Amino acid sequence: MQIKEWLSEKYIYILVLVLLSLLLLVIFIFNTGGMDAESARVYVQTLTTVATLALLYYAYFNATSKKEEDIARLELAVRPILDWEIENRGETVYLVLSAIKHPIYDLHVVLRMAGQAYAIDEKHIDVSGSHPNTSRKADISKFLEDSFGGQKNVLSLHFTCHSEVGGKYEFLFTKETSMKGGDFVFQHRKIIYAKYPWRAEPVRFDS
Repeated sequence: MQIKEWLSEKYIYILVLVLLSLLLLVIFIFNTGGMDAESARVYVQTLTTVATLALLYYAYFNATSKKEEDIARLELAVRPILDWEIENRGETVYLVLSAIKHPIYDLHVVLRMAGQAYAIDEKHIDVSGSHPNTSRKADISKFLEDSFGGQKNVLSLHFTCHSEVGGKYEFLFTKETSMKGGDFVFQHRKIIYAKYPWRAEPVRFDS
């Protein structure tokens, strides 16, 4: 593993060293009469082109990595943490939403169960505890009653939201839903994936 990591960090230097060695080899063969001028010129041009493309790719990769690091540094300073829970209050079931550390903007939630969907939108959720009534409660009782079938279903909750600086966050959770004594019972919260603004691909947890 250490060798692989070292190669991934030093590959550009290894490539340049190999190309330089090949260039010196071409010059040596040409000087000793083993290659005519036209062939030597073609080899030199080819090696120069490969080296230029490699350096351009390396520069682009470094610029992209630096941009990702800058975005991550900025977002981590204001990253909102979404806290959610499903509360069963007698005949009413609420999805309770709150923000920790930093406020959440443009929250969009899509609940899905048994082929049906229900959307919830909140423009701004302030930090929990900073002001009275900062949490949001959404009544999801009717959606659950209309979509629930059989003895047990899986409720999926897809969240998208933005930070103070505009970074988009995306999360997908599931929760097993069943009925007991006429009431809904929710168990086994599971996160499927999380998507952060500084990563091109989502982080998956279901593999």
